[in-house]
Amino acid sequence: MSDLASSRPSPDEPSDRAPAPGGGHPPWSAEPWSAEAWTAEPWTTDPWQIGTGRLESGNGGSDPLADVIADLADHLADPTDPSDPADPAVAAAAAAAAAAARAVPVDDVEPTARTISALLADTTTTPAELADAVAWCYDDEALPLLLPLIHHADARVRRAVAQALPSVLGEAPPDDTVRALLVLSNDPDDDVRDWACFALGTQLSEVDAPVLRDALVVRLDDPHDDTRCEALLGLARRRDERILPVLQERLARDNVFSLEIDAAGALGHPSLHTLVRGHLSGWDDDVVARVCAALRLTDPDGVGDDLLDGLAEWFTCGAPHASDEDRYWWSVTLQLLEHAEYRAPEIAEQVHARLAGEARATSLMLGSRLAQLAGDHGWWRWSPTY
Repeated sequence: MSDLASSRPSPDEPSDRAPAPGGGHPPWSAEPWSAEAWTAEPWTTDPWQIGTGRLESGNGGSDPLADVIADLADHLADPTDPSDPADPAVAAAAAAAAAAARAVPVDDVEPTARTISALLADTTTTPAELADAVAWCYDDEALPLLLPLIHHADARVRRAVAQALPSVLGEAPPDDTVRALLVLSNDPDDDVRDWACFALGTQLSEVDAPVLRDALVVRLDDPHDDTRCEALLGLARRRDERILPVLQERLARDNVFSLEIDAAGALGHPSLHTLVRGHLSGWDDDVVARVCAALRLTDPDGVGDDLLDGLAEWFTCGAPHASDEDRYWWSVTLQLLEHAEYRAPEIAEQVHARLAGEARATSLMLGSRLAQLAGDHGWWRWSPTY
């Protein structure tokens, strides 16, 4: 039985790193955005227009190297700068800055927008060096530097961009980032498509639009297993009913991928329950909990009285200060909500009913993460005052 959930590239490759902080849901601006913006004129690929002005130092300090890189960033941002990038002095400064940036181990200092800017300005920078820096960059200021790199000639760089874009989105509207990932989801390289579909499908799962869904639907027939499964999961998270027959066909096979099981749980359709039950054995230990979660999420009778009773007991015991053994049902709940957050109101309401008359436990429950997630999905009992 195959498991694609853990099939991310090995640690010695630049792509092996965690999703965006906070469970892969970057805190972009609540300002409205439009799908139409994704079909507007693409951003410039002119290297003289991709800078963002003088960038802040990652540690708030100042040093000569930082000043050199900042000056280079200023030059990239200002096409009217009289200094010529072909000038030997400018080229030497760029090379020195990039060399110094490369000399700092990634494990010690995460690459910043200054690092990326210096590497882009240096004509001796190799694709491998650029890809490594991009993949490990979490600096929001780097976003406008990374977007044009979706057209880079080297697949390693494009893959690194697909990895990094959700991590550098910050509070910016997601329009340009999603549009870039849509391009990468159709890349000729398997790994680039895989990471683009992971970013669109899971890391940016709160973003939704027909053009995004349609791009993932195209990838349901992708010859690359990981890409195909990431697209399936992304559509399941958005509860797109077009994947129901696809899941029914795939789960009817003898061997399935763990991401297909995750997708069944995220969609939560009762017709998938028996099919999921047929794949309960043979998984690695780290996948078992996810398979069990999918079984509960597809159960026509709900997530289970044992879970709801256990959660009620968890809050009665003083959650989140209960003993470790009492955390079990809370952990199971978090696993369910990982792929089916929209089920939070259902779970919250039934736990609330079980706590009737328990004022302290009810108060803890109404102030919990469960209640907050339920409120995000319309649960009327939750209030931000808790």
